[in-house]
Amino acid sequence: MSGAIFRWCLPAVQRRGAGLGNELIPWARSFLAAQVIGARSLPPAFGMNTRRYWRHFGTPRYDWIAHRALQSALPIIHFGEADYLRHGGGNVADAFRYFADTHHLHRRTAYVVVTEGMWGGYRHIAAARQFITATLYQSRFAPANLLRLAQRLDQQKLIVAMHIRLGDFSAAVSDHDAYRGKFNRALPLDWYRNIAYSIIDTLGDQVQFLIISDGSTEQLKTLTDGLPTVSTSDIADSDCSDLLALAEADLLVCSVSSFSSMAAFLSTAPYLWFEPNLQRHDGRAYSIWGHEPAQQCSDSATQQAIGKMAGEGAHVSGRGVPVAIDGVVPAELLHRLMTQKAHRLSDSDLVQYGVVPMNGAGK
Repeated sequence: MSGAIFRWCLPAVQRRGAGLGNELIPWARSFLAAQVIGARSLPPAFGMNTRRYWRHFGTPRYDWIAHRALQSALPIIHFGEADYLRHGGGNVADAFRYFADTHHLHRRTAYVVVTEGMWGGYRHIAAARQFITATLYQSRFAPANLLRLAQRLDQQKLIVAMHIRLGDFSAAVSDHDAYRGKFNRALPLDWYRNIAYSIIDTLGDQVQFLIISDGSTEQLKTLTDGLPTVSTSDIADSDCSDLLALAEADLLVCSVSSFSSMAAFLSTAPYLWFEPNLQRHDGRAYSIWGHEPAQQCSDSATQQAIGKMAGEGAHVSGRGVPVAIDGVVPAELLHRLMTQKAHRLSDSDLVQYGVVPMNGAGK
């Protein structure tokens, strides 16, 4: 192929006030699509977002003008959920590769691929996890914020991060059934507090709680009083660093939000989810998005997974752990986390000047 190639991939800003978790999904999808066709991937037009994310990622204040200019100058190819599902679903890179072949995109030299929305969830962008993490770490304020936070945390103790969303969510309600399948509603502070004391009952003073919230000190007082807590409330421009701090915790307690779910996606640690929010499948399994096309009860993969759990006759759990309003956290989970924490401490890490016993030492 000869001549200049002008291929671009753009994640469209769907809503002017979308949160960071919302913006990262189409951005990751656009990034992966760009790798498939050898295109240049641009960040979302953050200049249109009222949350001013352009300050974090160093994008031009009027980047939306460049986005519009590209879409005016070049043919637009939309890649939406229907295209994704029609071309195989699953890993978005594989689906887009099939889509690109169908539309002969490798033969064409000038166009812009536009994708938008949170469809597909986190599994379809799993190949972009490192891209998202690296992008957040390289944002303008994150490195200094994380260093500042590290000085407040005792790395010898288990770090339990609690994400508590209050400001722009509807208020918590006493009818816990009202949470089933609902997002954007604040969770009861009693749930967080019950979890905290359940953990302390098991681990005592070996634990500390990292509170990340948009709530005021007064709003959080009933939770934080009497608990060993560290907060990021006084750290400015902490959107990216808060997300990374949640993802790096030993245990994450999620709010029902895209910010929390993105943190859980980026993390490798266990996370706790408010059980009354979860969808129930045939009385045998839970899920968050039971209504999603990729996770309908009629879906064969979901049915096979449920059947496998039932056939084993034992409790099977992944990283996500449902926790009821009483906040009881399985003690075996906490003991496992403490063991893993001990293995990561520098005192027993050779490359960090630590020591390990010789074979047979102490016999």
